[in-house]
Amino acid sequence: MPKLLVRAGLKGHQKFELKPGDTIIGRGDDATLRLPNVSVSRHHCRIEMTPSQALLVDMESQNGTLLNNKPIEAPALLKTGDEVRVGKFSLIYLTDDKKDRFFRGRFVEYLPEYEPTEIASDEASTFAMSKEALKAMANQDDVVENARLVLDGNTKKFWFPEARKLTFGGKGMIEVEGWWTWGTCAEVDYDGSRHRVTRLGWMTSVEVNGSKVTKSRPLKDGDRLVIGTTRFKYTLD
Repeated sequence: MPKLLVRAGLKGHQKFELKPGDTIIGRGDDATLRLPNVSVSRHHCRIEMTPSQALLVDMESQNGTLLNNKPIEAPALLKTGDEVRVGKFSLIYLTDDKKDRFFRGRFVEYLPEYEPTEIASDEASTFAMSKEALKAMANQDDVVENARLVLDGNTKKFWFPEARKLTFGGKGMIEVEGWWTWGTCAEVDYDGSRHRVTRLGWMTSVEVNGSKVTKSRPLKDGDRLVIGTTRFKYTLD
């Protein structure tokens, strides 16, 4: 059955199955998919499911409905992997095709069923967000969701930093080679808007794009990271 992967802020994805007919998305108690936050209108948008397609329709919401970071002006046909932004929430559309059993390396069937959780107090009217605020929120979620650390020379070996901390060294989560790397010599963490690499071992070499990191440094798409003598590439797919 087609489904949405629902995500808000730093919470992980949860799955919501889309049944035939209309799925009303909003913060109202009568919504089919309830997203309890004041950035969401009571009846924000709907997805019209037929045997052959899924159609996304905005229901004159206060903050609009974004499809792949662009506001929709008319009903839009959804394809697998599309991201729908509804206020603070990110919804990923997946079909029931065999290839959609996995999403970013995760087995979808193992994800928990969606449970609405209040992430802000409900109010009589929708809290209006500026276009800049919506864009900034989308960019932050994009960093958390899409960032990867890829091992140099082996693109099949990579790690998702997400909103958790990755540690490096003999006592860390990811082993690295080189002198003075037997303990926890470095970490990559999320500071609320971006990932940063922090050098922990005072004798361990940490570099970003050939420049030594003495304490901490933010990472951007395409950065080359070297911890000890092990090389990684930081990407935002």
